[in-house]
Amino acid sequence: MNKVILLALLMPVTAFGQIMENFESGNLSGWVQSPEGHWNTDYVNAVSGTGSLHHTFDNPEAGLDWIGTALRNLHPDRGNATWNFTVRHGYDPSASNNWALFIMSDSDPASARNGPGINGYAVGVNQTGYDDTLRLWKVKNGLFSTVVNSHLNWQTGIGITDAAKISVERSPTGEWSMEVRRINNDLIISSTGNDSELFGTGWFLVSYKYTSTRDRLLWLDDVVIEGTFYEDDEPPEVSECKVAGSNLLLISFNEEVSEESLSLSNFSLNQIDNRAIRVTRRNSLSVYVEFREQFINKSANKLLFNNLCDRLSNCKRNVEIEFTPAWADPGDVIISEIMADPVPAVDLPAKEYIELYNRTKYSFNLKNWSLSDGSTSCVIPEKLILPGGRLILCQTQDSSLFNRYGKTMGLKSFPVLTDGGKIIYLCDSTKSLIHGVEYSSGWYGNVLKVDGGWSLEIIDTDYPFFGYGNWQASKSGEGGTPGKINSVSGVNPDNIFSGIENVFPDNSSKIRIKFSETIIGLKKKIESIKIRGSKIDTLINSDPLLRDYTAFLSQHLQNGIIYTMTVGDEVTDFAGNKMGKNEFRFGLPEPVNTGDILFNELLFNPFPEEPDFIEFYNCSDRIINASDLLLVSVNDELKDTSSVVLVSSVNHCILPRNYNVITSDKKALKERFSASDPDNIFEISSLPSMPDDRGHLILYDRYLKKIDEVFYDEKMHYSLLSGYEGISLEKVRTNSISADKTQWHSASESSGWGTPGAPNSVLIEPLESNDEISLSSTKITPDNDGNEDFLVIDFKLAGIGNVISIEVFDETGRFTKKLTDNLLAGPEASIVWNGTAEDEKLVSTGIYIFLITIFDDAGKTHKWKKVCTVIRR
Repeated sequence: MNKVILLALLMPVTAFGQIMENFESGNLSGWVQSPEGHWNTDYVNAVSGTGSLHHTFDNPEAGLDWIGTALRNLHPDRGNATWNFTVRHGYDPSASNNWALFIMSDSDPASARNGPGINGYAVGVNQTGYDDTLRLWKVKNGLFSTVVNSHLNWQTGIGITDAAKISVERSPTGEWSMEVRRINNDLIISSTGNDSELFGTGWFLVSYKYTSTRDRLLWLDDVVIEGTFYEDDEPPEVSECKVAGSNLLLISFNEEVSEESLSLSNFSLNQIDNRAIRVTRRNSLSVYVEFREQFINKSANKLLFNNLCDRLSNCKRNVEIEFTPAWADPGDVIISEIMADPVPAVDLPAKEYIELYNRTKYSFNLKNWSLSDGSTSCVIPEKLILPGGRLILCQTQDSSLFNRYGKTMGLKSFPVLTDGGKIIYLCDSTKSLIHGVEYSSGWYGNVLKVDGGWSLEIIDTDYPFFGYGNWQASKSGEGGTPGKINSVSGVNPDNIFSGIENVFPDNSSKIRIKFSETIIGLKKKIESIKIRGSKIDTLINSDPLLRDYTAFLSQHLQNGIIYTMTVGDEVTDFAGNKMGKNEFRFGLPEPVNTGDILFNELLFNPFPEEPDFIEFYNCSDRIINASDLLLVSVNDELKDTSSVVLVSSVNHCILPRNYNVITSDKKALKERFSASDPDNIFEISSLPSMPDDRGHLILYDRYLKKIDEVFYDEKMHYSLLSGYEGISLEKVRTNSISADKTQWHSASESSGWGTPGAPNSVLIEPLESNDEISLSSTKITPDNDGNEDFLVIDFKLAGIGNVISIEVFDETGRFTKKLTDNLLAGPEASIVWNGTAEDEKLVSTGIYIFLITIFDDAGKTHKWKKVCTVIRR
């Protein structure tokens, strides 16, 4: 026989034994090849005796061939073990022509050649680098690390014609020695090393790598393995249970287990219906087991083997293994500091950086995580971030500048941090969001620190997705705190979740939904989103910070119908806050026509450092897309028109009888006007020019068709006001002609001098009347308190060519004011009187008579007298 176990192989106790192979018989039946047929015993040019193991395959291509024999029952942890063999390599070794003998391997030849990573110990040349030095390596997951360096250059010390005898010995505690002798037994070199780790010992392998013209040049002979051999009568043990994914385990055994032990039904997890769905052998001693559902993260999980047996039918029942997986959830590792504008530097390097902070009690490997800004993405190499640990990220060339501040990692494609702000987000290796911010220069909270040299720091790390309001400029004298606790650190809870900001249909079956904050796991709560008249089939995230989503509907939307979307209370922000606005109305937009959208309120003379605003009103029955509207201002003296301004840079619906306000600073507008409706206020980058004294604005559609037009000046304000700064002009009637200056009035004092997004404080709805002429009231109290401050005279006339003149007289018959003179009106018109005389001064308390004269399109004259009382308080 070609392999002999000499001593006490069947003894049930530990015993010394030996394996020999001299290849004299020419029989390789106990050897396994991968690929098959590339090795044989050779009696020509044998290394020792009459026969040797020889690579005999003439390969027209480069190759990597393996051959090996099972090495059973060797226990190097129970006694000394030695391996002796003779090797000849007929070509100078290189990176492409080399060999290795795996004296212990957990993989058979096929698994070693095709598997993800072999484990064991190997003797050979040029397995790492190409210095031609003979070494003993530890091999872990296919990666080689030196245990013993012989310092023998194989090319110069052995050559291509001579063979060398190699002897390796290991003690039970992991002390290694290696000797190299010539064929005549003269000692060439002796070296030692230490490594106590053990892997599977099940195979003795030969690996041969060669180029297409350097095959058939490796010989092996006189293999002798001595050590402690005894037959295994113990069941296998799980040597390691490693979490390899959120539902994947890598399980290693101390010996090969039976195929029945790896059946899907043999595994159960946490005593619930989370069954194994796939088992894949990694090598002879380890397998991957995939489960249908995720493990319980950051908690003890229990894996149960119903029956665990080796190949000799040694079995153990109900083997329970406990493991605690820990992978990062959103908010576990956060961006805690951003140096976007480092120049002029305060006392830190004048370079950009980002600081990461681990909020948890678990360590996370950042390997293959990514830092992105939406256009640039850099992959983070292997790096462990410890519990409570911080990591400074910067450009590769800047890493040496930050090393003294803490753990630092330089990234080749580190995103450029713009001064004004941008989105920055961190994803794990599965591309799932861990944390992100859309920072802004408005977050600094200190005008002296906006222009550079100061970092932005998060205040309360317990609320990582709380953006504006939880960040501010560093208070550190250095300008920032990279690698240290933030200088602004404090308690700053997130108590508000505004909720739905916009819903807009791209078409009849697809809508876009925008929330004010990040929502984690919304796609798992799709049933919480209700749409009357339809249903969401699929929800797709369309924003890296998980604020914007695209929803595909089961039923198509219909034109002319206003739909309502509601979101249940179970959908919260990261802090657990319910939505302030969890209901939103929307519908399919239609083309806008002239007169559909009208100017309704204007603030053109705000207080210093405060914004203008323009309010529109949809007086039609159609849903209008705000982004279809364009706005310009006109300088009538210079006959010059400003650049076009989009009413909205994003699509959103202006519903029938709804308001839409645009401004350059929504926050300032909300703070100034308490009677505003923030839901109807939208911020744009800038408004067209609006001079404080007078102006001219035109609203167009995308095709430059005029939709509405307004001429304003400060004389349209209530004449008795002491000043006009910070006071808006409001329409008396929302659907009246915007260009008619009589239809505008100063907002009331009681409303706070403006009502952006809400009904006008001076709004007077027309009375239900069939009279040709009707008054809004029989009395007015012109004190600008928002209650009966002026009179509206409404006309409902026959024909379209009516000419209206109105004169006002006091109760003694004295002329007071001409309201209108020969006004060409259609069948309907409204005329406003604010209680002032011809000199624009307020009239006295008393009864006033309106003489109304109308010339109709038939040439007839009609006259009316109407009476109204003015009461001065």
